[in-house]
This record gives sequence, structure tokens and C-alpha cells, in this order.
Amino acid sequence: MISFVIPTWNEPMIQTLIRDIYAVMDGLGRDFEVIVVDCSDDDTPLRAEEAGARVHRQSSRGLGGALKEGMELARGDVVFTMDADLSHDPAHIPAFLAEIDRGFDIVVGSRRIKGGRVIGWGLRRKATSWTANLIGRLLAGVGVSDLTSGYRAYRREVLNGIDLDALDSKGYAFQLEILFEALRRGFRVGVVPIVFRDRVRGASKLGFREIIEFLRVSLRLFLRRLGF
Repeated sequence: MISFVIPTWNEPMIQTLIRDIYAVMDGLGRDFEVIVVDCSDDDTPLRAEEAGARVHRQSSRGLGGALKEGMELARGDVVFTMDADLSHDPAHIPAFLAEIDRGFDIVVGSRRIKGGRVIGWGLRRKATSWTANLIGRLLAGVGVSDLTSGYRAYRREVLNGIDLDALDSKGYAFQLEILFEALRRGFRVGVVPIVFRDRVRGASKLGFREIIEFLRVSLRLFLRRLGF
């Protein structure tokens, strides 16, 4: 089985995303489930259920908390994580699965390799993402081309091999921290190119606190590399 974990917070496009996942997976003939981890105060969970998702009400804080809860609920041998705003195109799913079949333990959708790109970002957002990736690579030593990308596929062995409860990142820094822990345990990370489209509806969840936490986590991982 393949699981899709999708954190949501007031996501107007959630039904479209779930239906697109169903279309791709039905075409592949693979068993799958869609898990929405929700902290909305609108009708997002109702619309997700109507589209065929299993909805879990988030009890922890932030994106990191939502991903951990979803990963623990997932029953699949492969677990995808995706954004809920259509930034991550389900049409890329077969490419992820092909890399899993080639033997990679984690596959990251990269906007920074040949064939990958971003549509709809301004200069400030591009600069923020570029800087975060540079900091993560230099401090945490994670040599992945797009380590802030949330479009990923994980083998079950990775999630069982990492103590998810020990990961304390609340926000986007979770993406860096879980890669750091996976690489330290010898898991193989592959990449596939993706086209990332900025959201057309709803509000971005990236704020100043997220940036500060990313810097804090990067520094903590750097100190761990030094043995502290």
C-alpha cells in the first residue's frame, strides 16, 4: 500500500488535490490511502472526507507535528508527503515510485535540478528558499539539492528506523531534520525533478518564526556533527 500524508490548514483546493491523487493511483492500479492531518477552522476536513480522505484532527503544533502524526497513522510501505495547495503535482508520483523501485529509501522532489523549476515565486521568496538550502547544506551537511522540499516519498523502513518523537522541529525545519537523521543511519536519498507552482488560493504558512526555527535547527544539527 502507498500512503499520502497531507497537512491542512484552511485549504480551498484540497478536494482537487485528492481527486488528482485518486486519478493517478487508479491509473497505476496500486492500493493507496490519503490521510489528511487537519487543524483548520473552516470546512476543509469535511471536503477532504467527501473527496475520499481519512481525516485526522491534529493534536500537536506546526507542520512538523502534522507530518509526524500522519506518518505514524500511515499504513503504507511507501509514505508520500505533499502540500495541500496544488503546489505539488500528483502527476510526478510515478517518477517517485520509479526511484523507490530503484532502491532509494527517500525520494525528494527537487526544484533545483534539470527539469525542475518554480512557477509564481517573487525574488524575495526565491532568495529565502535559496538561502535556507545553503544554510542547511553548510551547517547540517545534508547534501540534497532541495532539502526544503516537502514533496517526498519515504520507505516504511525509514520511518520505523527513526525515532519520530525525538524530532523536535515544529515547522518547515522538520524537512531538514528528518533528512539529517536518515542520512546518519545510512538510508539512501534520491531526487526527481518537479515543477512547483505557487498557491493560487489560500494563504502561505511560511512566516518569520519558521525562518528563525530553521536557523536554530540548522545550528543544532551543526553542533551534533561536531560531537556536541
